[in-house]
Amino acid sequence: MNTLRKPVARIALLFCLLASGPALAQTRTWVSGVGDDANPCSRTAPCKTFAGAISKTAAGGEIDVIDPGGFGAVTITKSITIDGNGQLSSILAAGTSGIIVNAGATDVVIIRNLSINGATTGLDGIRFLAGGALHVEDVTIEGFANGINLAPSGASEATISRSRIVQNTTGINLLPTGVGVITAAIDDVVLDANTTGLKAGSNSIAALHNSSVTGNTGNGVWVLTTGGALARVMVADSMLATNNFNPAGTLAALHSDGPSSELRFGGNLVAQNGLGLLASNSGDLISLGNNYVDGNSPNGTPTATEATQ
Repeated sequence: MNTLRKPVARIALLFCLLASGPALAQTRTWVSGVGDDANPCSRTAPCKTFAGAISKTAAGGEIDVIDPGGFGAVTITKSITIDGNGQLSSILAAGTSGIIVNAGATDVVIIRNLSINGATTGLDGIRFLAGGALHVEDVTIEGFANGINLAPSGASEATISRSRIVQNTTGINLLPTGVGVITAAIDDVVLDANTTGLKAGSNSIAALHNSSVTGNTGNGVWVLTTGGALARVMVADSMLATNNFNPAGTLAALHSDGPSSELRFGGNLVAQNGLGLLASNSGDLISLGNNYVDGNSPNGTPTATEATQ
């Protein structure tokens, strides 16, 4: 009898140990406004916050939102997708950053369908420090020093699409901290009522397309360098209006500022700004010759005009 009981007892103990051990990371996890971070983050037992779910989500996996809620700030260190899934999914980050991405050199991070609010005191809505690629889709960001701060230490890329970035000090800031180049493709984005709409520094290459840059109290698009590595920005098929309306003179809807700054623009409406076009400190401001620039105070002039192909 005793010899039979010992194996049975060992098997029972093994099952207990397995049950009490850490849950395996899942490819897909879930959060809910009424969830609990002690849960396994499954569809039927969701977590409460993104931070609670991320440790239970496998690299390359996805965190989805079941129902409306505020899901807290989060730091991302691996490939992952966070998807608000069409719900009223938000992050409130007063006095801090909403999402920090500090991932590996080949990791891909996707942020989709979220509202990120800094309550006027936030640092960065999304702060990109390291990673292979960052993709931001259908996101609203407001109330931060930087709506999206692209400041990677190595070469990386970013795409920002179908998003509203409003009422920040800088809407989108491209300022790498290392020698690697950040390339950013920005499409169908509203940059409204910030101080600066889009700002790009050395080691950044960006294209802004089919977007609205309006009501910013400073520069609409500002390429700023002090020498050294080049900053290159193309603005195409976009509207730049009512920026820097008062005062004007050193601020512009399109401003290329510094000896390594290159700002090209084509197919745009540049109207009703305090100053339309401005090149300063040996910056290059190059028109493709097919822009509508009128009604600014004054319109300003490009440093060169090139024919479109």
